[in-house]
Amino acid sequence: MTQWKPQIDHRKGPRYLAIADAIGEAIREGALKTEERLPTHRDLAYELGVTVGTVSRAYAEAVRRDYVVGEVGRGTYVKPSIDEPDMPFHIPDNLDPNLIDFSMNIHTEGEGVEILRRALMVLAQAPGLGALMRYQAEQGMEHHRVSMAKWAQMHGAPYDPDRIIVSCGVQHAMTLALMSLVKAGDTLLCEEYSYPGIKTLSTQLGVKMQGLPMDEYGLIPERLEEAVINSGARVLYCMPNYQNPTSATMDLQRRRDIAAIAQRHGLWIVEDDIYGFLHEEPGKFPPFASLLPEQTFYLNGASKSVSPGLRVGYVLAPKKKVPTVAACVRLSNWMVPPLNVELMSRWIEDGTAEYFMDWHRKEAAVRQDIMLEHIRRGSLHRAPNTYHTWLELPKPWTAEMFCLRARERDVSIMPAHVFYIGKGTPLNAVRICFGAPPTREMVEDGMSSLAQLLSEEIHAFHNVM
Repeated sequence: MTQWKPQIDHRKGPRYLAIADAIGEAIREGALKTEERLPTHRDLAYELGVTVGTVSRAYAEAVRRDYVVGEVGRGTYVKPSIDEPDMPFHIPDNLDPNLIDFSMNIHTEGEGVEILRRALMVLAQAPGLGALMRYQAEQGMEHHRVSMAKWAQMHGAPYDPDRIIVSCGVQHAMTLALMSLVKAGDTLLCEEYSYPGIKTLSTQLGVKMQGLPMDEYGLIPERLEEAVINSGARVLYCMPNYQNPTSATMDLQRRRDIAAIAQRHGLWIVEDDIYGFLHEEPGKFPPFASLLPEQTFYLNGASKSVSPGLRVGYVLAPKKKVPTVAACVRLSNWMVPPLNVELMSRWIEDGTAEYFMDWHRKEAAVRQDIMLEHIRRGSLHRAPNTYHTWLELPKPWTAEMFCLRARERDVSIMPAHVFYIGKGTPLNAVRICFGAPPTREMVEDGMSSLAQLLSEEIHAFHNVM
């Protein structure tokens, strides 16, 4: 963290504006460098002899001016330059024990450690371990692909082991799909609020992104067709189930309409179904992989439903694209570690994976009930059994200010601009995730803090000078 201290005594006007002006000047002169962390609110307030509220308001103004970005849970940082990828998520080596983390869409472990311990003991005695020590075909071992195909079938996708390519989680699967479909300069269509990992990946690949308007059922078909015609884009990335961050789920008619547009225009669909397991009946709404199998790259993995540490996922690719995706595995990491996939494959076959999914649905429902007991201001967009919800804030709150104030209370959440890919101004909204805290009691404490912030301090920042 920088020891930077602005000189504001000579500046006229409100103190918070003087601090914001000084931040901009320091960035332009190089005194504050890209991604450098600014002093904490309390530290800077002490150094300058002003209130913490004044510094909070100054930092919020600096965010509005696009000088800095609040990486909630880490602090306020000088914004990366346009030539550098925006990476809002970071998992530190040492977690702050006082922080209640509602910023990361991470699910609680439950009995996962004990289940893993037992599985490793069984695996240690299994025959054929030597095969897991060797190089494997880039598409994955045959029995692993069979298990992944069964997993896809649980979610309504076609069963076809020959079209499965095993990946190191869904982020890797996403990378494989885009490497197979786009080149630098192409346009990728997506929902106007989307998973930030796709933004970073597109930047690295030199791909332009175009966010498309949404409603309560997700992507609006008419706006998709307009974009395809006007932009010439040939790839769409979307989350039909429990979309991150808005929780929107496409109904059957919406899926059919989008599939028809894709078929009419030869549009490839990259379908991220990482949250589909949270539905009481996974696969109730057919995925695009079922409606339009020859134009859909279906992505899924274990990170949310079982364990992020396994780094196991897969792509169910159109038949003619399987060799291309497999070649991208070879290029990126040669193969996925067979030991990890073996564990996941066994859990799919013996029902452990389904146990995990059912446990998470129930735990998410309990934690969501805790949230609903406390968060009663603003407009909540949620879906049953999810670990994340989208809150449009009541006026006059801004998302950045609300996140900064929440962080002062040791609660971290994410503002809407982190997810926004549209052209206008993002909503005054925040994403709240409640799977990461290890206990329900911590969820209760965090939601109580947010509720108090919403109800008691909604006008406070207007009076701070």
